[in-house]
Amino acid sequence: MRELPNKLLKKSELVACLSAPGLVAEAMEHLMRGEAARAEFSACVRCDPPLFLRVRLLGAEFDAQYHLLRSVLLAAPVAAAGELATYVLRWRQSVGVAHLAQALALRAGVIDADMAWTAGLCHNLAHYLGIDTLSPAAASACLAELDPDGWLADAVAFHAEPLARGRSAHPLVRVTQLSYQLVVRAGAVDSVDVRAMLAALQLGVGEAAQLLAESQAHTRQLAQRFGLADASADDGGNGFDRLARLYADQAAQSVLHQHFRRAAQPGQVFARLQASLRGLFGIDAACVFAPAADGMLRASPLLPAPAGLKALAIPPDDGHCVLTRALARNAPQQFQCGEPESALVDQQIARLLGASGFLCQPLPLAGAQTGVLVAGDAAPGLEETPLWRDLLAACAEALHPRAASPAAAHTEAADRQAPAAAEGIPRERVRRAIHEVANPLTIMRNYVNLLSERLGSDSSVQRDLDIIGDEIERVARIVRGLTAVEETSAPHAQMELASVNGIVSELVRMALGTLLAPNKVTVQIDLNPDVPPLPLNKDLLKQVLFNLAKNAVEAMPKGGHLKFSTRLIDNNGQRQVEIEVADTGPGLPPEVVAHLFEPVASKKGGDHAGLGLSISRALVERMNGLLDCRSTAQGTCFLIRLPTLQNGQAPLTTTRYGSM
Repeated sequence: MRELPNKLLKKSELVACLSAPGLVAEAMEHLMRGEAARAEFSACVRCDPPLFLRVRLLGAEFDAQYHLLRSVLLAAPVAAAGELATYVLRWRQSVGVAHLAQALALRAGVIDADMAWTAGLCHNLAHYLGIDTLSPAAASACLAELDPDGWLADAVAFHAEPLARGRSAHPLVRVTQLSYQLVVRAGAVDSVDVRAMLAALQLGVGEAAQLLAESQAHTRQLAQRFGLADASADDGGNGFDRLARLYADQAAQSVLHQHFRRAAQPGQVFARLQASLRGLFGIDAACVFAPAADGMLRASPLLPAPAGLKALAIPPDDGHCVLTRALARNAPQQFQCGEPESALVDQQIARLLGASGFLCQPLPLAGAQTGVLVAGDAAPGLEETPLWRDLLAACAEALHPRAASPAAAHTEAADRQAPAAAEGIPRERVRRAIHEVANPLTIMRNYVNLLSERLGSDSSVQRDLDIIGDEIERVARIVRGLTAVEETSAPHAQMELASVNGIVSELVRMALGTLLAPNKVTVQIDLNPDVPPLPLNKDLLKQVLFNLAKNAVEAMPKGGHLKFSTRLIDNNGQRQVEIEVADTGPGLPPEVVAHLFEPVASKKGGDHAGLGLSISRALVERMNGLLDCRSTAQGTCFLIRLPTLQNGQAPLTTTRYGSM
């Protein structure tokens, strides 16, 4: 190696440092999973010294600078076949010292464990740069941004110095020196200088031996995970294969987006979609079903389809049909001919397409509608492949360029469109507060995900965590909506087929331990199983139900009974779903009932009326429904009536073609 002790290390030199192909591949996979994999991405990158420093020194935020991080990974040089054996030895030493330094720091309690990991990981950074050692000045130039006091740079520069020289040095230097000696010197734990350093840190020889063994085991596990298990390997094995597939996927994604960006009209978008289905996945038989004016799902002319499909009309509340299940769950669904108890219409669609089965994929269409792409004879598991998701994302971006814009564009638009704050609060202050609220929400969501993984398969706990996660996401959407442009189509932007009974059950479960039981309110639910899924915004309905439940509890300060009911009703020839929320409070005075839904000051001493009811009625009306109230001395009953179809024109009985 060359000797450059006085050379100042520049950030640009880190760009040329090699990384492990398997490690880069895994980091890319986590990055592609998005916000949910932020913790896994960070844990992966921190196992590669050059990559770890590049990301840290860039200060790249996971969500706001996704494309920058993606570029860093795609451009990262990886160890080739002839370099891999040397790289593996160097990498094992980096991770081994890092893990041991972190463990010693935790056990001794003298320094920050994360800083100890960083010092241990970077102790042999000079080897990745092709030089023997880093001078204190060179190390300081590289690491000053991570530790302005310079202790991290000292630990890296002096890690190989005799332990006796570091006897009175900063604890970070001593821990790094000790970890290095234990990892690279066989039997170092029995040497006099190591024992003296252990005693200075108030650690025993047995403890050190145990921590060293755990560090070695951890390093072996990581080596296996990243395809670096064999130090004498001549090739990258699975690591190179994995990275090659990812590079191919990324290249295909880029080409797909360019392919669809050339389409100026929706007709051209779907022509390119048809060509992509055929060329990339061998799918010749495909069609799109979309909501028609009568609310039925019908074959759309967006993709050429067999003429016979035009005779089919599928009610959106047909729970047997795989197309409506895909819409209701907002998730792809597979169908194979011969499935027991399948809907006849599914069999007929497969026959007309000339396919033995098909994949149903929800697809955003123009006018805030969601249709279903039906892909005949799609390969099993196709919906889980990155290339399929990239195709759909490219198509959606071409149809809705504003909706699919990256996070940076969203932030820029929010800055431009942030509404003026009420009551004299400066708009910039509101915008900044909204931005800051997103950070703790993200942290809470990440911790919910971690708890979910640690608790395993306890179904009751998992349901609670799912509710918490959903509510955190709902708050995040509300906060994001404060900076969104108000448009007339906004209420329909997030509509989906949703189970009203499921929303009521979820609301009761969420409120039981936090709102109802603590206030001595018992609850009863009476849900009609024939209530069909409705096209609505789940968040809006949940907000209305919570407002009504909260008002009911406040109306019963000494406790009481709350009942939720759902039923199907015929209202002037229109089929509607009615949701009833009834309490056993003292009822509302006539003067309050007369102005119940006006935004007036609340009188919480039993009158559970105020701004919340005004908001609730407005939200119900956004779903094309009605909110009404009946109140007596025995209690108050609120009734929500929602149409089975959002255009409000659905008759009580509908003709079903090809449906069971």
